[in-house]
Amino acid sequence: MLNINMEFKKGILFIRLDGLLNKKTKETFENNILPIILNNGLKYIVLNLDKVLEIDNIGLECLNSISEIIDGFNGKALICSLTNKKVKKQVEESKYINSFYETNNELTALGVMNL
Repeated sequence: MLNINMEFKKGILFIRLDGLLNKKTKETFENNILPIILNNGLKYIVLNLDKVLEIDNIGLECLNSISEIIDGFNGKALICSLTNKKVKKQVEESKYINSFYETNNELTALGVMNL
């Protein structure tokens, strides 16, 4: 199961994921997040992975899809709060890690966005 909480503030869409980001939850991720980004032309995204318990290659591809969309809008996409050691390792070892800048938390992400 994947729960998604989104908040738009200071020109940035904060996406907080809770649960599993994998093959089974890919559709939930894509149906809830991608249309909001695409329909609004959002350029600045922070993905908070603090409560992600598991991620697989499909989940990593989901994250990469956001990065590609944001790149197309000449924006920035950041990952923050990679606190789960297993998830952090999978993200850091993936071929998609260069798509994102990583910060410790949302407050630091605000500073990196520098809007």
